[in-house]
Amino acid sequence: MTKRFFLAGLLWIALLASGCATGGGRPLAPAASNDQLRVAKQRYEQHDYTEAIELLKGYIQFQNGAPDLDEAHFLLGMCYIKRAEWPLAQTEFQIVTTDFLDSPRLADAHYWLGTSYWKQARPAPYDQDMTRRSIAQFERFLTMFPEHPQAAEIKQFRLTARDRLAEKAFRNGRLYLKLHHWDPARYYFSLVRSDFPETRWAERSLAGEATALAALGRPDDARALLESGMPSLSDPEAKSKADEALRKLPPATLAPAPAPSAGAAG
Repeated sequence: MTKRFFLAGLLWIALLASGCATGGGRPLAPAASNDQLRVAKQRYEQHDYTEAIELLKGYIQFQNGAPDLDEAHFLLGMCYIKRAEWPLAQTEFQIVTTDFLDSPRLADAHYWLGTSYWKQARPAPYDQDMTRRSIAQFERFLTMFPEHPQAAEIKQFRLTARDRLAEKAFRNGRLYLKLHHWDPARYYFSLVRSDFPETRWAERSLAGEATALAALGRPDDARALLESGMPSLSDPEAKSKADEALRKLPPATLAPAPAPSAGAAG
């Protein structure tokens, strides 16, 4: 009897060492498919994201064709969200939104895909590729799921993202203005005013576009632009810059008087 208990104790120690017992160890062999996803969800709810990720990756690898793969990919994406691993989260939500169009997780996957893009977007002085991807995904989400609980949040993200693109274009225009590259400067200031009219950068671009026009030898066009745009300005800085640009313009060119008609009395 004593020997039997001794052997049983050795077996239990071996199981603990191999990680097969319940507790902190990680199983060497995958659990049954229906259990593995359930355990992964438990680990996620317990904030054990590292363990959940390993279980979900194994489930996705070995259960190809399972009816709940969309859930596995979505949950894996959420684990990466919790760890702020945005590129990895992006990949998982892309899979859900492209490969599982009938998934009950589709709307939330679109939301988190846009959020993952946005978290990777950089401030205005830097490359704005991720900002543009964010806006495209925000638009897609709002078109497909306008009544989603996070729709208002996404609209605010979209406004912030558009403001960032407008600032980027404004900075480009200002740089070209300093370099005396008048055509590119005018292009970027005009782009801000036409494509991002709701942003503060649109008002601030008025003076820049007028300055570029004047430098291109078109002071009358610059004056007309300022006089038509200034009454609607609300930003104090934009008003100040527009007034300054207007004062720097040469006097308006008078239209030549019409020539007298041939039959006019002399």
